Amino acid sequence: MKLFNLTTWLIFLIPFSIQAQNLQENERTMSQGSKAGFSMNIDELTTKDAEKLWIDFLKNTNAKTKKDRKTNEVFADDASVPAISSNLMDVYATFTERGKQTEMVVWVDLGGAFLSRRQHPEKIDAFQQWMAEFGRVTRVRKVEIEQEAEELVFKDQKKEFDKLIKEEDRLKKDIVEAEQKINQARKELEVNQANQNNRRQEMERQQMKIQEIEAKKKRIE
Repeated sequence: MKLFNLTTWLIFLIPFSIQAQNLQENERTMSQGSKAGFSMNIDELTTKDAEKLWIDFLKNTNAKTKKDRKTNEVFADDASVPAISSNLMDVYATFTERGKQTEMVVWVDLGGAFLSRRQHPEKIDAFQQWMAEFGRVTRVRKVEIEQEAEELVFKDQKKEFDKLIKEEDRLKKDIVEAEQKINQARKELEVNQANQNNRRQEMERQQMKIQEIEAKKKRIE
C-alpha cells in the first residue's frame, strides 16, 4: 500500500514540475504596454474552459476579477498571494487557441513593476509553484471532461440496455399470450374434431336413410 501511494504521488508530482518548467518568460504586448509576461500551453482544453478555470482559481486570492472584452484580458484586481508577495498584486491573463492547445499568458503587476526573473528572482519559485497548481487544476479538469464523455457513452449504453430489457419483457409477454392462444386453439381444435366426428356419424346415418328410401322406391317401381 505504501508503494502504491508513493507511485501515485510521483505520477502527479512529475506533471506538476513539468508544468512549472514550461513557463516561458518574454515581453508581450498587453493593455498596460509591453511587459514581461509568462506563457504556458494547456493541452486539449478549450480557451473557454481554461479561462473559466482561471477565474475560479483566482477566487482564492480574494481579487476582484473581470473579463475585459476590449483587451480580451482576465483582470484580477488586488490579488492576495502571500507566497509570491506580501503586497496585493494585479494579475492579467489572456487565453489564445493554438490548434489543440490553449496558450495562456500571465502578467503580474507587483505594484510599480511587473514580475520578471531578472528583477524578482526571489519570487519566481513561488510564482512557478502557483502556476503549477493551476496546471494541476487544468489536468484535473481534462480528466473530468474525459470522465464526462465516457459517462455520456455509458448513459447511452444504459439507455439502449434498458430498451432491450423492456423489449425482453414485451417479448416474454407476447410469448405468454401466444401460448395462451395456442392452448385455447388446441382446446377449440379438440372440440372441432369431436364435432366433426359427431357430424360425420350423423351424415353417415342420414346417408343410410337416403339409401333405404331409394331402395324402397325401386321396390315400388
